[in-house]
Amino acid sequence: MKNIIRRIPVILVAFLLAMPGGFGGNQNAEAETATKQTRVGFYLDTVISLTAYTEHPELLDAALEECGRYEKLLSRTIEGSDVWRINHAEGKTVDIDPETAEILRTAAEISKKSGGVFDVTVAPASILWDFRSEEKKVPDPEKLKEAAEKIDWRKVELEGNRVTLPAGMMIDLGGIAKGYIADAVKKKLEAAGVESAILSFGGNIVAIGLKPDGSPWRVGVQDIDEPTGKSMLVSRNYGGSTVTSGIYERGFQAEDGNYYHHILDTETGWPIQNDLASVTIFSESSMTGDALSTTAFALGMEKGAALIESMEGVEALFIKKDRSVYGTGGVGYFLEEGTAFQVISPSATEQEEAPDTNGEGRAAEETAELVLLIQVRREDPAPGYIFLQDQNRSGFLPLAEEGETIQEICVELGDGSLWRNVIRMTPEGFSMQEANCEGQDCVLEGEVTLENMHDRLLWNMVICAPHRLTLSLYTPEEAEMLSRRLMGN
Repeated sequence: MKNIIRRIPVILVAFLLAMPGGFGGNQNAEAETATKQTRVGFYLDTVISLTAYTEHPELLDAALEECGRYEKLLSRTIEGSDVWRINHAEGKTVDIDPETAEILRTAAEISKKSGGVFDVTVAPASILWDFRSEEKKVPDPEKLKEAAEKIDWRKVELEGNRVTLPAGMMIDLGGIAKGYIADAVKKKLEAAGVESAILSFGGNIVAIGLKPDGSPWRVGVQDIDEPTGKSMLVSRNYGGSTVTSGIYERGFQAEDGNYYHHILDTETGWPIQNDLASVTIFSESSMTGDALSTTAFALGMEKGAALIESMEGVEALFIKKDRSVYGTGGVGYFLEEGTAFQVISPSATEQEEAPDTNGEGRAAEETAELVLLIQVRREDPAPGYIFLQDQNRSGFLPLAEEGETIQEICVELGDGSLWRNVIRMTPEGFSMQEANCEGQDCVLEGEVTLENMHDRLLWNMVICAPHRLTLSLYTPEEAEMLSRRLMGN
């Protein structure tokens, strides 16, 4: 299962205690004997506050300068930035900084793994929304529809440090850049010898080590119904990242009575409509947390939690509009004692039988019957387990003890049609073989094995986005632990 003791990035809204920060040189003094230093600046359209215990305050000055350098490199609105040049190249190839290329590569991976829910080419739609203006104006629906047609991460061509974007399309790295910058600043401060610090980049909070007294940093999670700075609950940061995305950050109540916020549906350009108010991600990388907070919100609580549960060292806290609080299995580690929340558990439903016809000439006897095990016991002989979850069911599917098994998963849609996914299972792992997704590829192609399952960005998961299907691979020990948690024992 997840190793939640390692340092993890987390989304935060407000810090409740004074916090430390740092950069350059080489510090040898113990954190408890160092002086608390703080520097504040305004970059990336947000207030950045860096606090560190250090005898070298110039490190924080250098850190703020680094933030300014990144802003000039990654801002969509600063003329001459990499993003500005890409957006104004009219389809021509642009040479960009290696760091910009790294961000674009990571963004593409997350876009693919989320089925396009996260997409940096959302800019044509996002620029039509002005959430800071007092006018509270809703964009023209036709213009928004035209803009949404230009959103497609797959059309961004990146080769080395050269990128080509079709004319008329635009990118905006606002959903991932702050996380990247936070990680970069933290890394440089650590290299300079800073051992205790907390760094705020608006919705992204990263920490270096623990507080000088050895206790974790206390980070407030914004109250969804109160002004900025008032916390609804308190989380703990052990030297990782906390990132929160919420509908209260930027939004307005329009004359039509609807509330519009900045987290947009990449298919329509309109704000996501679900029962969530905020999502907080606790992770090691703030860049990953940045993108996942938006992605988990867009997917909704159940699907978002399934995504997070599949990842090593990442946990999520979901707050609904009715103020109810939910979390993934290990999120309690990051919350103050006594915090009330409910663990999100996949709902077990009755087994659905696959149709007799396998289609496309596949022999029926080649396909094993779909059996979802609701509980895994230590004495079960399978070498590993696939945890399968879709809109109608969830459970464990044992790997073959020898040879290979072709497993077909079929579900009847609301219009009476069937969709099918075919997976190949061996004692070592599984791979997606077929899916009738009308041209849309399944995420994470290739084989997921017990050996490589932690080598990937989304670790041990395959997602069929069109069918809302996720397949996660677990060792027998991990599957038993998850099974016990789901069964409440």
